[in-house]
Amino acid sequence: MVDQSKRLEEELFTSETKYMITAITGSLFQGKGFNFLKGAPEVVMGMCAIAPEEKARFLALVDKWAGEGLRLLGLAYRPLGKLDDYTGYTWVGLVGMEDPVREGVMEAVRVAQQAGIQIKMITGDYRKTAEHVARTIGLMKEGDQSLEGPEVAALSDGDLQERVRQTSVFARIRPQDKFRIIKALQTNGEITAMIGDGVNDAPALQRANIGVVVGSATDVAKETADLILLDNNFRTIVAAIEEGRIIFQNIRKVVAYTLSNSFAEVLTIFTAMILRWPAPLVVAQILWIHLICDGPSDIVLGFEPKEGGIMDEKPRSLKEPILNRLGLSLIGVISVSSAIGALFLFNHMYSIHANAVEGRSIVFASFAVNSMIYIFAYRSMRRSLWKMNKLTANMPLVWAALAGLLMVFIAFAIPGLRDLLGIVPLTLAEWSLVAAIALGLLVVVEIGKWISNMIHHND
Repeated sequence: MVDQSKRLEEELFTSETKYMITAITGSLFQGKGFNFLKGAPEVVMGMCAIAPEEKARFLALVDKWAGEGLRLLGLAYRPLGKLDDYTGYTWVGLVGMEDPVREGVMEAVRVAQQAGIQIKMITGDYRKTAEHVARTIGLMKEGDQSLEGPEVAALSDGDLQERVRQTSVFARIRPQDKFRIIKALQTNGEITAMIGDGVNDAPALQRANIGVVVGSATDVAKETADLILLDNNFRTIVAAIEEGRIIFQNIRKVVAYTLSNSFAEVLTIFTAMILRWPAPLVVAQILWIHLICDGPSDIVLGFEPKEGGIMDEKPRSLKEPILNRLGLSLIGVISVSSAIGALFLFNHMYSIHANAVEGRSIVFASFAVNSMIYIFAYRSMRRSLWKMNKLTANMPLVWAALAGLLMVFIAFAIPGLRDLLGIVPLTLAEWSLVAAIALGLLVVVEIGKWISNMIHHND
């Protein structure tokens, strides 16, 4: 029987009107036609011929059910007529629907808040429904406020900027309200990520620093967004933030480690030139160190796994440089310490043998071995060597470091390579000096991290 009914016309639901009307006729209605209305209860009741006391009773019921987290839909009908005539409807009643919170959302909200990320709910739902859901997932806490669309519309831009600081829930919001909320947050200096799915969300998605849509979003929203969530899960956003922090931390490690090595060699050669000494390193030796010995380890260091506590840190400014004070301090300390050690070795060997090749050999060995040892201190810029991830957490780095050390010994073991690199074999005592300086630099890095973290905690 229902299949025999015919939909004559309809007025679709929008976030501004919050209702939908369809004109239906068919044999089910014995030749008669009706306009069926559904939407926000308060909007639907405004189109109905309903007694004030009955309306008050149903609005109280709406408040009660909404306070329990139900999403509410008002239903009404009238004989067939013009869709743009919004009067004369007969109130049918309420439908309450529960939209259960997805598994893992509460944990994701907790992790995001712990990471210093403010989460604000912007929804078209009834105020008390939105507040109930927000409290359930831990989004709305004591002292937090909520605002409705009409209240947002009545606020000036300056007042809205103040109110958004303490407001965690925005209910019955229109598309233009979303745009103003995003703009107010940005004016307050916040970096915003907007999650939406509809055509009307496009302006706010465009305005936000990062526009995020779910996989079921409209094409317009997808074209506007910067990120599309294929699994429609909030946890994915939190996981993406965590991955971004890991990548940023690893970039810092690699840059600081690489510059520590390079500046040490530059400082050594430059100081030797000032002192009018022979060059402590030649081009072939530098290339062997950086391309053969520590080249692979530079790359593998960039894939260091997540460190514990990374989501306990507060968000960083967009203007924050890659090299922070700790990175710059380590570059300076390692460069100077390594250069001093290399110059000491060179001068010691040169004074004994009066041969620059002898000095270059031990300096070459020192720089190559140093970088393969203190790289393990760079696995964390936040924690000491004995508190960071276990060594087995990044086995590729272990193998890369061992391979680098092997390439150092191969360079000294094969006569043809020795001639190519301009080096001579070292004695056991000389290798002991090289090892002692490498371990000393490892200790220097750890001391540098400890001092810097004491002064600038988690900088």
